[in-house]
Amino acid sequence: MSFATRIAAFRVRLAAAFALVVCGSALASGAEAALPERRVALVIGNSAYTAVPPLANPMRDAKGVSAALKRLGFEVVEGYDLKMDDMTNVVRQFAQKLDGAKAGLVYYAGHGIAVGDENYLIPVDASLRSEADLDFRAVNVQLVLRQMQRDERVNIVILDACRDNPFAAQLAAKSRAVTRGLTPIETQSASGILIAFATDPRATALDGERDGHSPFTDALLKHIETPEVSITTVMDRVRADVWEATGKKQKPWTNSSIIGEFKLNPTVKLASADPTDASAAKAINAAVPAPAMPSAPVFDRSQIDIKTWEAAERGNSAADYRAYLDAFPSGQFATFARNRLASLEAATPPANAAGAVAAATPGVTDEALKAETGTAQTETAMKLDAKARRELQTRLRASGFQPGKLAASFGPSQRKAILEWQKSRGIPETGFLTALQATALREQSEPAYQRLLADEAKAAAEKKSRAADRGRAGKTRGGVADAGEEMYQRDLARERGVAYQGPAGQRAVGTTSSGYQGRVRQRGGASSDSAGAAAIGSIIGGAIMGGILGR
Repeated sequence: MSFATRIAAFRVRLAAAFALVVCGSALASGAEAALPERRVALVIGNSAYTAVPPLANPMRDAKGVSAALKRLGFEVVEGYDLKMDDMTNVVRQFAQKLDGAKAGLVYYAGHGIAVGDENYLIPVDASLRSEADLDFRAVNVQLVLRQMQRDERVNIVILDACRDNPFAAQLAAKSRAVTRGLTPIETQSASGILIAFATDPRATALDGERDGHSPFTDALLKHIETPEVSITTVMDRVRADVWEATGKKQKPWTNSSIIGEFKLNPTVKLASADPTDASAAKAINAAVPAPAMPSAPVFDRSQIDIKTWEAAERGNSAADYRAYLDAFPSGQFATFARNRLASLEAATPPANAAGAVAAATPGVTDEALKAETGTAQTETAMKLDAKARRELQTRLRASGFQPGKLAASFGPSQRKAILEWQKSRGIPETGFLTALQATALREQSEPAYQRLLADEAKAAAEKKSRAADRGRAGKTRGGVADAGEEMYQRDLARERGVAYQGPAGQRAVGTTSSGYQGRVRQRGGASSDSAGAAAIGSIIGGAIMGGILGR
């Protein structure tokens, strides 16, 4: 088939769709085409719990579901690692957007707990010591349901919140009403609602492998965008996949009162039209000009993200990873890119402040910092050696925080300093760092860090100089004594008209210090000169004494 023939067939196929539009506009009633029905979703993913160990996958699960719902045409209100006030705020925003919507959907991933007949969603800052705390530090699922049921619409609630919950163990000792997992929610009192749990009531679900999705959300993402399938069929397929994937250990549970079928991804069916209608074909020819050549393949942003990351991995340089982060600061591989960039920078630290600023990761924003939570795992992934840990402690001190004495590992005082720094930046306060947080600390502290290094180097040089001065002073004092003794001996030799003998005890040969030639007189020792002088003295003395006596 020639290219021209393919274009003609293409125009004929489009004639049916165009004819429907033309006929609709020509109706005597003047009725306008109905607008698509509004659908609103609330998506929450809580991973970075502070009072109990954090969860690996809820944030990633929620972001995957949010992206799928946006592709399905939902208006999405979303939030991640939310504290109590933040959770109530996003529920309020969701309630406001529901006004006039024909469908509402809620997806939650994180810790959940059941007490009696009530289910609660747990914010990341919750610290539950008694059953009464739930009313003030957790979000009751009924609060969310009340917002959804204010008007007639289809409502769907999906809770991947049945993980093994340490809060349940804390509260079980004080309340016999606390149960494992979540308790079933009755839907028969209201029509048009579907409740889906990741597993059976009062059972726990798996969180999944790290850096992946939970088994429940993994199956949900696989089926949620299937065209022309009702929500009940989607959940039936999810249940079957999870049952097999977990070795028949986890079975999702659904309760529904939806009448009829509600399809998450309905397709638009056009009315039939006569493809041989000349007027319709003429109109479509005018409205849709023939393409000059076959269109090139189109890659969506997700595919470009993957291709860019593969190129960065092949290059494996700091510049390649920064290029990836410039293009995709919140991409699928952004965390890995920041971790590898931090490792490369730690291996080759900049020699000065200018180099450090140049090597800093671009795009370290407050939003990016708040989206990451430091854990023991994120810090281990950074592979910090003792030198790098000491450097970070020095940078904390340069920034005004007190990590205590420098140590090869992070102890309580270092963790406290990290937590205080995180608090000052408004990011999750865990006392553990991520690669992005370490980069932000380096950027923030660089000028003060360089000044601190310079001051320490100057102090060390001054200390070394003072020690050298003390050593020279000791040698000088000893030298002065020796020089004084030598000067004394030289002067004595000059007065006596003899040659000076040096300190080594050797006789000087040649010209003496006074200009005379002769033998050296040794101090304190007998010589022929001294013996002669003594004899002459004896003779002169005898003569004098004889003269005196003779008188």
